[in-house]
Amino acid sequence: TFLSEDISLYERRMPAGVCGCCGPLRPRYKRLVDNIFPEDPKDGLVKSDMEKLTFYAVSAPEKLDRIGAYLAERLSRDVIRHRYGYVVIAMEALDQLLMACHSQSIKPFVESFLQMVAKLLESREPDLQVLGTHSFVKFANIEEDTPSYHRRYDFFVSQFSAMCHSTHEDPDTCTRWVSRR
Repeated sequence: TFLSEDISLYERRMPAGVCGCCGPLRPRYKRLVDNIFPEDPKDGLVKSDMEKLTFYAVSAPEKLDRIGAYLAERLSRDVIRHRYGYVVIAMEALDQLLMACHSQSIKPFVESFLQMVAKLLESREPDLQVLGTHSFVKFANIEEDTPSYHRRYDFFVSQFSAMCHSTHEDPDTCTRWVSRR
């Protein structure tokens, strides 16, 4: 019984997924992504950690799809929870990764990126729609070595069309102007 009490005491102190000698057992790309988000979203993107994530993505382009999927997961969660400061940070990180890695093969990353842009465009928040529109414009201006015509842009065309014809309650919103870009 003495030994079982020691084990249960040890189990209570150690959180799940943490080894006493090794620290958290999370993949490196997840730790790097998590580090770009400050405790207070008003502080903005953590530049030094974003540089580390960018270096990692450029050095290991095979991880871009995982980085993109994890960022998409975080962004979706933050949109649902109305944590828009973190949404802006996630999109800023995605835009930087897209620009830094566009010369390499970004095809696996693009699917996650477009999912996140679609999520923002589906939002009822005009600021998120504007953010998604700006990111899509940046993406559209990238010249690919071998363009992928198999991607489905129907959603984006219909969404931008709907934004052009929308009459939002806030007359100061620039959603209509931005969507005409």
